[in-house]
Amino acid sequence: MAAPAAAPVQLNVSFGPGARLGGDTSMNIWMHVSPSLAPVTEFRLLTAGGITLTSSHLGLVSCRRPSRDITRVRGPVNHSPCPANSLMATGSATAGLRLDRAETIYGAGFVELHAGASVGDKPGLVAIVDTYNPVRMQLTYAGYLYVPPPEFGVGLAMMVPPIPRGLFDSPIALSTLHLAVGGDGITYHRVVRGRDVAYHPDGVPLPESCPASGFRFRAIVRFADGGREAVDDLVRCPPHRVKR
Repeated sequence: MAAPAAAPVQLNVSFGPGARLGGDTSMNIWMHVSPSLAPVTEFRLLTAGGITLTSSHLGLVSCRRPSRDITRVRGPVNHSPCPANSLMATGSATAGLRLDRAETIYGAGFVELHAGASVGDKPGLVAIVDTYNPVRMQLTYAGYLYVPPPEFGVGLAMMVPPIPRGLFDSPIALSTLHLAVGGDGITYHRVVRGRDVAYHPDGVPLPESCPASGFRFRAIVRFADGGREAVDDLVRCPPHRVKR
C-alpha cells in the first residue's frame, strides 16, 4: 500500500520549554512547501485566539529600511541593518533555485524578523535574510500585522516578491521556513543608571485559558501562478501557571 502523499504545505507550531497559560513563552513556527508548487509570493500566519504579538514586549523600536532595499540583492554583510531592540524572531530558511524541471539547487540562509515602520495604519515588519549557501548575500522583505477573523489572535503577512532573475536567470522558490519568536536567542539593551545592560525580553504572552481542542494556528500561502494553500495546526494546551 502506497504511503499517503504529503500535504502541499505543512505547518508546525510549538511553544518553548516551560510554557504556562497566563505566562510568557517563546513560539516556534515551522513551515514546509512542496517543491512541486510555484514560487511563494506571500506568506501569512494567523495566531490562535488570545495570542497576539502586539501585547508582547518584542519590537520596542522600528527597523526602518528604504523601499529601494526591498528584495535588492546586497553583498555579504557582517551585521544586521536593524537595531537590536526591533528584533522579534530569529530562524532559518531554505529555497530552491529551479534550473529546469529536473534539477533544483537548494540554498539556505539565516532569518531575522524585526518590527518595522507602519504600513498604512498597520504595524510594519521587516525580514532580513542572510544567505550562506550557495552564495553569500543579504535580502530584505517587508510585511505587516493585521486584524484577522475573530477566531484568531493576530495576522502576520510577509510579501515574498521574486529576486531579480538576472542574478541566476532561474526562479527561486521558498522551501522551508523556521522562526523562533521571543526566547533566549533575542537580546535587547537598556540603560540602567547610566550603564548599558543586556537582557532577554519577555516572549509571547499566553491567555489564562485554552480551548479544549488546543490553540489553532493557520498558515496561508499564495503562489506565483495564482494558487493558494491554507493549513492549520493545533498546539496542545500547556499547563496553568502556578500562582503564588
